[in-house]
This record gives sequence, structure tokens and C-alpha cells, in this order.
Amino acid sequence: MAKGKGKKREANDSQETATAARDHCIWSLDDEKKLVEYAVQHHAKGGDGMNFTKSFWVSAATEMATCPCPEDAPKTPEACQSKWTWIKKMYQVVDKIANHASGLSFHSELGANITAESETMWVGFVKHNLSVKPLRNKGWAHNEVL
Repeated sequence: MAKGKGKKREANDSQETATAARDHCIWSLDDEKKLVEYAVQHHAKGGDGMNFTKSFWVSAATEMATCPCPEDAPKTPEACQSKWTWIKKMYQVVDKIANHASGLSFHSELGANITAESETMWVGFVKHNLSVKPLRNKGWAHNEVL
């Protein structure tokens, strides 16, 4: 190794760690609800697929800045967009259970609410839809709003 390269690499590593820590934010359920409510209120900007532009995420981050959060972890436009992407994926999972699983339903608090009678249907559905597994008997807070 050439002289001095180790120190440069260490400096880059610590800079990347600081950037990652700064970009990481913590989302409470109330924060998620506020983001979902904001997106629903402005759904026309995102169209039917609720795919929003960069300027929407800047506005969403400004709105989220009114929520309490640690100083070193603000909700940036990128963080808001990333959280929204996760929320949309979860919505698609819930939709699979509620609308595409014969014999199954979805409850906001109880999830798919699998009982002994529905166990066989659930096992078959999960086999082809692994993403639904966490919602076996656990609801999802944003189901009714979206």
C-alpha cells in the first residue's frame, strides 16, 4: 500500500458513516400517518398511481419538518419518498390479501386473521405470495386511509 492511502481511506469511511447517520431518520406511526395524510390530500399531483415528482417530496419534507424529530435525523425529501415507496409496497401486500386471496379477508387490526379453518388457504396463499406472511394476524394502520 502506498504511503498515506490508509489515512485517506479512514477519512472517507468516517465521512460516509457521518453521512449515513445524518440521512437516517426514525419514523413513528404518527409520522407515517402524517405522510400518508399529506399524500392523500395531494393525490392529484401523483395521479392514479400516486407517483409524485421531486418537488412534491420537497413539499412533503417541509410539512414533515413540523413533526418532532431528533436534530440529526430530519425527514428529507429522499427519506419521505423512500418511506412512501415502502408504504405503497405494503398497501399492495394488503391488497393481495383483501382482493386476490379467495376465502381470505383483511382487517386493519387483525390482519388476515387466520384461524384453524382458514389455515390451509393461508398456507397455500403464502406459498405463492411470501410478502404477505407478516400480516397473518397483524393489521396495518394505513389500510383504511389508502
